[in-house]
Amino acid sequence: MSKKLIIKILDFIQFAILIPLTIIIFLWFTVGGIRKVDGYSMYPYFDNKDLVLLYKLAYKNKKPQRGDVIVFQFDENNYFVKRVIGLPGETIAIHNGHVYINNKELNESKYLAPNVYTSGGRFLVEDLEYTIPPNTYFVMGDNRPHSTDSRDIGPVPIKKFQGRILARIYPIHKMKLVKRIKYNISH
Repeated sequence: MSKKLIIKILDFIQFAILIPLTIIIFLWFTVGGIRKVDGYSMYPYFDNKDLVLLYKLAYKNKKPQRGDVIVFQFDENNYFVKRVIGLPGETIAIHNGHVYINNKELNESKYLAPNVYTSGGRFLVEDLEYTIPPNTYFVMGDNRPHSTDSRDIGPVPIKKFQGRILARIYPIHKMKLVKRIKYNISH
């Protein structure tokens, strides 16, 4: 083989690897990312230390939907994984262990076990109604007894949302897409 042919082959290999790698790195920092679930507030949907794939551009042109599993920045060093429960302008309340949106019980059976009891917190006290302000969302963990969420900290501004979780990618034997949930509640 000639020296010129070897150089052409090496140039092609370098090009074939460098371009896709550059695209992957660009997409990683602009469109997606990986986050680690820290704690058990989303158990059994997610376990502590699961790795999830985050779609950072999910809310650039669309608004979050009820049931979306999102990552938001709680403070300078902490990011929380929670589920969107209440939307701006809606009235939310907790009665007898169940969530009510605009005076209608929210059916959470697709992600909560039947015996899960949702209690009030420091912010949303049981049996009191709260109207969610514009540009904020009411979020809760699926493991209601062990979740610090909007019941304690109040609604979360959309500007703190990091993105929507698309999939669990680790552990590998538990890989799954995070599907959007359809609800029968009108806003």
